[in-house]
Amino acid sequence: MKALFIFLSLLVSICSIGQNREIDSLKSLLPVQSNADKISSLNELSWHYRSINIDTAISLAEQAIAISNEIQNTELLGRSLNNLGAAYQATGSYDTAIVILSQSLDLISQVQDSSRLSSILNNLGICYDELGQYNKALSNYFDGLRIAEDQADLEKEALIIGNIGIVYKKMKSYSKVLEYYQQALDIYTTLDNTLGVTIMTGNIASVYIQLKEFDLAIEYSFKAKNLYEQLGYLRYVPYSVGNAAIASDSLNNKNAEALYLESIAAHEQFDNQYELAFQYKNLASYYIKQHKLSLAELYAKKAIDAATAIQANEMLKDALAVASLAAFESENFKQAYLLQKEMEEIKDSLYEKSKTRQIFELQTQYETEKKEHQIALQNARINEQETANERNIAIIFGLVIGLMLLILLVIAMRSRSRKKHELLKQEAEIILRKTQIEAAISSQEKERTRFAKDLHDGFGQMISILNLNLKSLEDGDKDKHEVFESSSKVLEEMYQELKGICFNLMPQTLIKHGITSAINEFAGRINNTGKYNIETDFFGMEERLTDVQEISLYRITQEWVNNILKYSDASKVTVQITRDEEEITLLIEDDGSGFDLNVLKSGKGNGWKNMNSRANLINGELEVETTPGMRGNTLIVNAPFIIEKPELQLA
Repeated sequence: MKALFIFLSLLVSICSIGQNREIDSLKSLLPVQSNADKISSLNELSWHYRSINIDTAISLAEQAIAISNEIQNTELLGRSLNNLGAAYQATGSYDTAIVILSQSLDLISQVQDSSRLSSILNNLGICYDELGQYNKALSNYFDGLRIAEDQADLEKEALIIGNIGIVYKKMKSYSKVLEYYQQALDIYTTLDNTLGVTIMTGNIASVYIQLKEFDLAIEYSFKAKNLYEQLGYLRYVPYSVGNAAIASDSLNNKNAEALYLESIAAHEQFDNQYELAFQYKNLASYYIKQHKLSLAELYAKKAIDAATAIQANEMLKDALAVASLAAFESENFKQAYLLQKEMEEIKDSLYEKSKTRQIFELQTQYETEKKEHQIALQNARINEQETANERNIAIIFGLVIGLMLLILLVIAMRSRSRKKHELLKQEAEIILRKTQIEAAISSQEKERTRFAKDLHDGFGQMISILNLNLKSLEDGDKDKHEVFESSSKVLEEMYQELKGICFNLMPQTLIKHGITSAINEFAGRINNTGKYNIETDFFGMEERLTDVQEISLYRITQEWVNNILKYSDASKVTVQITRDEEEITLLIEDDGSGFDLNVLKSGKGNGWKNMNSRANLINGELEVETTPGMRGNTLIVNAPFIIEKPELQLA
């Protein structure tokens, strides 16, 4: 959200010059205004106070709501509720804000005030975004965007498109982020909005860093830097310089150090402690790679001090990790251990805080729903009492008609709600399928690249040697027997290389003899290295499974065991497959250190997605049991036992 924060900060700095004058003018008008004009002025004042005093902003919006109810003006009530919801959004009370904004959306929809609908939907999108409910956020953003497009409101389009890009950035879908940031940039360019162009240019530079397009990241960073300087927003220049430094560092450019120091000097000028901690840490990492360990330790210490001063524990954790690495490289192993220990303590603390916050949010949501239910019950009782006191036949007849209309309205609203829910569900399923397909394609491309490299590097070299041997026979330079022996060895090596490549593509043992033999062969290859001990156990596996089941379970086993060997410090792994009359169970246990499962699920690689796709292919469920700080991890896959063999579909 840093990009959004910078954008809002700049808007506040621009608008604050004339804000006090506007507030005084609005206050002076309130005593002499009619109710409708007074509601508009109260809402304007609430908007201004949102960046000054949030409690005053909420109070002013509530006054506007009270007057709107008095004069029974649906349109003004809807606008006032939107203002109140936006104020609660600014306090971080997202559940409360969603309830209020939803009421506003219903009222504004009734009066068909399209000019307000896109703003309400944008505010709802921000709330769901902050709560991590990205599908709901995108649904509201896209609804708001369609309305803004219908009204040709380019400023609103650019704002919502930028917010959509922010959601995709949190989802780590960087190609999508780039697409939407570029759209927003094009609109701001069309509008000749230099500020919008500047911010989007800087945002695009940060996305290119994530995509590892470092040359483009440097190009856009310097564009943003020059634009900030032209606008006079010098406080934001070091952000772009810092992005250029990171990209240059990734390319091993010599000017990375100078760019880091330039960014740091500018942030020091504006006393931006958070960004200083971030760039100190980056420069320390740069010096470690350059083997300038004393400088690395110096800037790691500065990063720790800056992060500690502002209590930025997430940044402090990263700074301690870099400091520990610098101490380790300097062979100060005791200091490295102490820093690593401190880092682990902060990491555990952050985990506990995150868990507590999630519990608090659930409790808040529950209490909000409970209060709404109590209010609904009270309203129902009041209505019953009023109905009992009204004996007039005409009034009763009117109530009957009103009840019929209410039933029709409820049916229509339920139908609309159900359709909207179905649409959101379909969109979520489409996104999930798209993610799985992208993961499968990415995995296939990586495998093809690896096999192409194996064939080129291995077979290419051996064929060249064999060709030279044959040419030597033509020239008569060497003894034929010697050439024959040499060529025979090359052919034997080519055969062994081909066997290894074929095993990685699709083990012949799996095709001919089934999954138990294939896993035993896979474990045997690893055990032969002498570094690891993999044991296998099979129960009820006398008969073969379907082709899809065998391939899926084998690939999951292969992926998980390779992850253990690559990332874990495990020395022993047990692979067990059990089958009964109804279910097949794959169980993989290791004695390695526990880890944060959320990090694996949200990682950049496709391993987790591939395993889930394989499990889904056989209607199975995949679970992982692990605890950070404790040894021992378990992967479990449960799938129904299928007697009939479907057609083989390799993925």
